Amino acid sequence: MPNRFPQDPGELLNPPRTLILKYEGEDDQSFFVSGSNAERLTFPKNRTIPKPFRDLPPQPLTPVFHLLAWAFVGLAPAGLGALVLAPLAALWALAMLVFRPLTRADRIRVIVVCGIAALLIGIAIPMSALVLAHFTVKGRFP
Repeated sequence: MPNRFPQDPGELLNPPRTLILKYEGEDDQSFFVSGSNAERLTFPKNRTIPKPFRDLPPQPLTPVFHLLAWAFVGLAPAGLGALVLAPLAALWALAMLVFRPLTRADRIRVIVVCGIAALLIGIAIPMSALVLAHFTVKGRFP
């Protein structure tokens, strides 16, 4: 059937259906179908569907990354959230380094977490000092 533009507008709403697979029969192990070009296909009955992804073990530093993300969000309220959460993330990562056997990649992640936590603390301390100075000066002078 050649591709053509339909002349009838109803054909756009209800296109003619073409047969894709036709059931031919079955036996104990297989189903038999024929394709649109008259080739015969066989599908086994007891086939198993593979898992799409392999099951990965939980990463040990995932909670540390979540805590570090919340520390980044904690920069917004004058850096106070970062002052609390960034040291917790760094200490948690260092505790994982000491008490758990980690792979080389996880040890590198611990170093990165500690560096980011130090950066967040370095940003949060001046922010908190500025906000504290603003409120103390504003309270004394009219």
